[in-house]
Amino acid sequence: MRDLALTFAGGGSRAFYQVGVLERWIDALEPRLAAVAACSAGAAMATLVLTRRTEQARRAFARRRLGVRGHLDLRRLARGQRPFPHDGIYRATLRDALSEGGFERLKALPFPVKILCATFPRRARGPLGIAVGLGAYQLEKALRPKLVHPSFPQKLGFRPRVWDARECATIDELIELIVSSSSTPPFTSVGRFREHTLIDGSMVDNAPAFLAEEDPGVAKNLVLLTRPHHPSRLGWQGKRLYIAPARKLPIARWDYTEQAPVDETLALGRLDGQRHRAAIEALLA
Repeated sequence: MRDLALTFAGGGSRAFYQVGVLERWIDALEPRLAAVAACSAGAAMATLVLTRRTEQARRAFARRRLGVRGHLDLRRLARGQRPFPHDGIYRATLRDALSEGGFERLKALPFPVKILCATFPRRARGPLGIAVGLGAYQLEKALRPKLVHPSFPQKLGFRPRVWDARECATIDELIELIVSSSSTPPFTSVGRFREHTLIDGSMVDNAPAFLAEEDPGVAKNLVLLTRPHHPSRLGWQGKRLYIAPARKLPIARWDYTEQAPVDETLALGRLDGQRHRAAIEALLA
C-alpha cells in the first residue's frame, strides 16, 4: 500500500540535514511512498536519497569545493568564468550523483518526484523580478516569524511550474530542472528548462507539501524543513508531520567553501532522525 508522501523543503546547503534525517528511515519509507515533492536544494537532496547516491555525492561535493575560500572569486572572471563558483559545483555534484545507474534508478521509481519551479510575473522579469521575488520572500519571513509556507511572492505574480523528475529524458535535462528549481542569481544562473524561464520554487512554496498531496492515495506526509521553526508549527499538523532542526544549523545556505560543515550538518540530521523516532514510527504505522 502506497499511502505516504515525502516533502523536501529548500534551504541551500542546509538541506544536507534532510539526508541525515532520512539515513535510517528511507528503506522503510520508500515502499510506502505514493509521491515525493521538493523544491530548490530539497530537489537535489530528494534525488540523492532516492538514487541511494548520498555518500558518492557527499564525496563529490567535498572534492569540488577544494580550494574554494569564499562566495566570490574575482580571479574566475579573468578565466572567463562566473565569479561565483556555486553553479558549476552544483551541476558537477548532481552529475556525479546521477551517474553509475543513479539516473536509471530515479526514472524507474513507481511514484512521481515532483519538482517545483516558479515563473516570473509578467511585469517583473529578469533582474527586477529576481529582486522583487527574493525581497518579498525575505520580508514575509521577517514579518511572519512563524511562517512555514510563504504567500507574498505569489501575490506578486510568481506562479508554480511543476515537472516529474522521472519525465526527464537525459541526465542533463534533470540537472537543468533541479538547477532551475534552485535558481537564485547571482549564485546560480536564471533557470531555463525547456521553453520556460524560471526562478527558485521557493517563490511559490519553500516546502511544497501541497504537491505531494495531489495524489489521492496520500494519507500522511513527512515534511522535512531545513531551519528552526516555531514549535507550534512542528510535529503533527493534520496529516502532515513537520520535522525541523532544533537549532540553527552550522552550515549557511550558500556555503560552498572547502571548510563548509557538511558532515556536522549530516550528523545533526541523524540525531534528529533518532530524536523523532516515535513520530516517524507513527507515520509508518
